[in-house]
Amino acid sequence: MKEPFFSLSVILPVYNEGENIADTVADTAKFLSEQSFLSAYEMIVVDDGSTDASRTILNSLGDQVRHLKVLHHPRNLGYGAALVSGIQQAISEWVLLMDADGQFKVDALLPMIPCLEHYDIVAGFRFKRTDSLYRIFLGQCYSRLAALLFKVNLKDINCGFKLFRKDIINIDAISSHGGVFYTDFFMKAIKQGCRVQQLPVEHFPRVRGKQTGASLKVVSAAVIDVIRLLWSGE
Repeated sequence: MKEPFFSLSVILPVYNEGENIADTVADTAKFLSEQSFLSAYEMIVVDDGSTDASRTILNSLGDQVRHLKVLHHPRNLGYGAALVSGIQQAISEWVLLMDADGQFKVDALLPMIPCLEHYDIVAGFRFKRTDSLYRIFLGQCYSRLAALLFKVNLKDINCGFKLFRKDIINIDAISSHGGVFYTDFFMKAIKQGCRVQQLPVEHFPRVRGKQTGASLKVVSAAVIDVIRLLWSGE
């Protein structure tokens, strides 16, 4: 395969990641600038109504870092909503979704490259998850629930490191903008016959900041989203 052979948009959803986002952006920008297989690239950081210093930091980074776009939600709309906003703005052939908290490193993209000729989606799964037992338990339960209720059989459906071909899905048709985003995404992708490959990705401990994905508020909202998705009959 000749190089460079594809363009890439990296989407980083952010909610109160002021202690992590500058390092994540710097590491990602450096990695992308060094890859000869990229014909073009961009980073899109979506601030989902952060109440810490994230907005100020991102505005400063937007003036300093090449190929960086910064989007702001006026209020917290949810993890999935941040991904939707980023994907809507993406202009590349392939889109990489990556959490901005430092628990993934962008070089996990490299083992995925050989899959691009044969698959439409490469879904990462955390093979050594470095979270609390509570979060690990919730994640395993939800992945099994998604397989049972929605026939989406993935090892780690909500792993925040996924690569997909931009043109495979109409992002405006995704109705779940909270924690059930990936379930809705994969339901539609599988119905369209998309080819999916799963690969392990390294998961690092959170060094700074506070996780919110397993809070009672987020879990309760996810339960409501699951019911809505079931009710919609999609």
